[in-house]
Amino acid sequence: MSNAEKLVTLNYEDGIAYICVDIEGESVNTLSAKMTDRIEEILAEIKGKSGLSGAVIHSAKRDFIVGFDIREFKHLKDDPKGLRELGKRGHAMLKSIDTLGIPVVSAIHGNCLGGGLEVALACHGRVASDHKSTKLGLPEVMLGLIPGAGGTQNLPRLIDLSAALDMILTGRQIPAKKALKMGLVDDVVHPDYVVQAAAELAKKLHKERQEKPNLLEELVSDPASGAMKIVAATPARSLVFSKAKEQVMKQSGGHYPAPLKALEVIEYGLANGLEAGLDKEIEAFVELIQTDVSASLRGIFFMKQEADKDPVVSKRTKPVDVDKIGVLGAGLMGAGIAQVGASKGYNIRLKDRDAKGLGWGLKYANDAFQKMAKRRKISRPEADIAMGRISGTTDYRGFESCDLVIEAVFEDINLKQKILADVEALGNKDLIFASNTSTIPIKDIAAKAKYPKNVIGMHYFSPVHKMPLLEIIRTKETSAKAIATALAVGRKMGKTCIVVEDGPGFFTSRVVGAYINEAGWILQEGSSVEAIDNTMEKFGFPVGPLKLVDEVGLDVAQKAAGVLGEAFKHRWDQPTALAAIAEEGRKGRKNSKGFYLYGKDEKGVDESVYDKIPGGRKRRDLDADVIRDRVWLAMLNECAYCLQEGISDKPRDIDIGVIFGLGFPPFRGGILKYADHVGVQKCVDDLNRLADAYGERLRPAQILVDMAAKSKTFHTED
Repeated sequence: MSNAEKLVTLNYEDGIAYICVDIEGESVNTLSAKMTDRIEEILAEIKGKSGLSGAVIHSAKRDFIVGFDIREFKHLKDDPKGLRELGKRGHAMLKSIDTLGIPVVSAIHGNCLGGGLEVALACHGRVASDHKSTKLGLPEVMLGLIPGAGGTQNLPRLIDLSAALDMILTGRQIPAKKALKMGLVDDVVHPDYVVQAAAELAKKLHKERQEKPNLLEELVSDPASGAMKIVAATPARSLVFSKAKEQVMKQSGGHYPAPLKALEVIEYGLANGLEAGLDKEIEAFVELIQTDVSASLRGIFFMKQEADKDPVVSKRTKPVDVDKIGVLGAGLMGAGIAQVGASKGYNIRLKDRDAKGLGWGLKYANDAFQKMAKRRKISRPEADIAMGRISGTTDYRGFESCDLVIEAVFEDINLKQKILADVEALGNKDLIFASNTSTIPIKDIAAKAKYPKNVIGMHYFSPVHKMPLLEIIRTKETSAKAIATALAVGRKMGKTCIVVEDGPGFFTSRVVGAYINEAGWILQEGSSVEAIDNTMEKFGFPVGPLKLVDEVGLDVAQKAAGVLGEAFKHRWDQPTALAAIAEEGRKGRKNSKGFYLYGKDEKGVDESVYDKIPGGRKRRDLDADVIRDRVWLAMLNECAYCLQEGISDKPRDIDIGVIFGLGFPPFRGGILKYADHVGVQKCVDDLNRLADAYGERLRPAQILVDMAAKSKTFHTED
């Protein structure tokens, strides 16, 4: 077999050419320059073959094609001419499908994303499997790009314009049955039948073409068909694009150029024709790939890939084969962990101290499953089956057979130690015990444990079903098997995991604590809640620090502040303002009393919040640049301390942690990536200037000073 044939093979059977994509040595199929070479060869061979009634493109892997191999972009991003040539070649290759003289149908099973969907869109028909793994989407916007192989032009000509815009602007992935309703695919069948059904569709189209010679041309390019009828009237089309742009600006704050560029390219193509649109698509793609935003988003993609594959411990260490997980505490966190665990196939034993608390947790989980079914993410029977994996108890019956127990009770070390002792008393010496604590050192929880090697931290973020990060905390005594097991469970639950060393607040709580602490000082010095939160939202955070406190709960935040304040009192002074506000009984959103108004009076900041802090209701805002620099640099400084103290030794994990767990703006690439961009020396100079003006807590960590002196960066460029 030649090297080319290790990418795509071609076989003939019963008048059908079967083009099978199967890149040797790779777990998924991606498009590349070499792949383009091979497909061009195959299409040329098919074109010269007589007696064919159709062709089928399919995959031998678990997925169809998942996009372009973006590793090639690293070498091409600074070569606009090379990128243009690659784009034009891709367009020409896909358009050549129309010159074969036979119908070409894609047989789609598994993920069909990015360039994979663009290949399918270039075909005359599409058949998808009804398997839950089958998803169709154009996620290029997630990398700061737009589809570059005709997707911006072909999709809006195939389906409703609004639906096409939604897919392109959000990167949303569509399940097969929904794709059928949208007209994105022509049929949905059992996975075992998808290739055969695609061949049958090709033969059907071939027969219809013999009866109606212009059928293929109508299928692909009739401007009066499908969605084009809806958008033909210019005023209607203009309204759709105007609303879409408004939504993009609302969601992105204008920080992400790709969605806006996609709108421009799509609208241009619909107004000026397919060929003009394709030319515009290439130019926009070349422009976007050279932006800092795309470089940052692609960097995050690679960091996440590395983190998801990192074994952390020796590959020879086998994790426990977990089937049953015990969850202690049926509150928001515990119920959330139980629900996500059950959705991924784990049997869950959920415990709370009384029937009322247990009932709340079970209802929370069931409501989440029913909501998933209502949104058609799963079927009603699948929701019922998943909920059936969760059983409840108010004692420890059933916990002796658990492989892993995760406690998610109140942040009280005595309670956590008692629970650990109760679990160990059940007699399963191999059971792994994980704490979901956000601040208490794991070694303190394990101080009286019989089997400290089995004790680990698994810090989930709320809401569990939405937040992608899992922070795993190991002590000096935690075994490699416990770490491997926590990683395996976390990844099966769909989480991106980082492993950090033990200490007060670990990594994420320390860093978000510094973020909130500095905001508290700025509030105490006279700035308004709006000025602080709006500044950081403009910087790119989804919510500002004081809004975040309301979401977390002022009581929870103050509990964490107490632990962190005691641990770092030698360098981390705390404002009195946040404590004074919490002492009023304000708990944020959960009791509709915090920095903001909630319920029917939800109109912004609750002005009465100022009555307990210096300056009262008469606020004097600091300059926005000062607020921004104090808050983000306080956060950076704490990240530097975590590196300095060995809490994490991987800049990659720190950037993953702040983005996936704390909402640091992705378009900046991560907090350490952003510090590299700003310049470590400038960060040090700014911190020293701010420390002189506002307090020693802002004095730069020694590691930052040393790095600046040696002109070092956190990340090395490839």
